[in-house]
Amino acid sequence: NMTECNIEILSPRISDSGLDRRGAVYTYVPEQDIKEFNYILTHAGVNRGYHCHEEFDEYVMLVHGEMIIIELIENDNRKIVLGPGQTVKIPKSVPHVFVSVTDCKFLNFLTKPWHLCNQPITKIQT
Repeated sequence: NMTECNIEILSPRISDSGLDRRGAVYTYVPEQDIKEFNYILTHAGVNRGYHCHEEFDEYVMLVHGEMIIIELIENDNRKIVLGPGQTVKIPKSVPHVFVSVTDCKFLNFLTKPWHLCNQPITKIQT
């Protein structure tokens, strides 16, 4: 449904045993099994183009930099600003674009391997 927000901002679990003088451990437990993950580098100002994935859900964790994820919603766009460590879940079929405010390093986790998809990405003209 393109009239409601679909991208979910995830909150980590921080256990007492993972928070001490050494730092912190932030834990995310996805609802689906992860079948592939990718380390992606994107330069500042780059727009990866509106697209969606019909065959898998995508989890994105920003490791370094600042990024805006724009969810294409009918008659409007929802902008989500991500900083290091922040994570979102993008359900299948949700149109979105990544815009790097600074040079970015991020991980994406897919619920189906890219190479096993008939059409892993669908480009969307705006």
